[in-house]
Amino acid sequence: MKLDSKVEQALQAINFVERYEALSQEFSRNRTPKEKVLDYYDGDFLMDIVNSLGYEVKFNKKEYFFSIKEEKIGQYEFGLKFALRYGMVELIWDLDDSDKNVLLGTNLFSIIRLMTSPDNKVMSPIISDYVDFRDVMKTAFEVYEDFKQAFLKIAKES
Repeated sequence: MKLDSKVEQALQAINFVERYEALSQEFSRNRTPKEKVLDYYDGDFLMDIVNSLGYEVKFNKKEYFFSIKEEKIGQYEFGLKFALRYGMVELIWDLDDSDKNVLLGTNLFSIIRLMTSPDNKVMSPIISDYVDFRDVMKTAFEVYEDFKQAFLKIAKES
């Protein structure tokens, strides 16, 4: 798999690698050992937290992940999904163009590996409670919004 060139330029423009690595390090296994992770959670409460951050969210029971309402801007449709397993918050970004070509559709730690090295062991953020979840999602949304703006600017210029 290779990143779309406009996607990669946008990720570089927002210092994605450094920002995601910082999030991963802040919410790491060193900070939250296995016995302290948020293993069992109230999905409705997670959705309330996401709603309080300004995003509409729904739960996909079949695939067991949460998804933010997709946003169509011009000819592009942006999406963000997340799953919480074993205390790890897996973040997934989607980006399609008007022809339904998938420009991006993978988890963030895979994007890191594509941009750096396949051996890069950046982990998903690990949380111990709902406050951690809120903090991770707040940062994740900031990076996501920055990516959308950078991508749209690059797409407009090309």
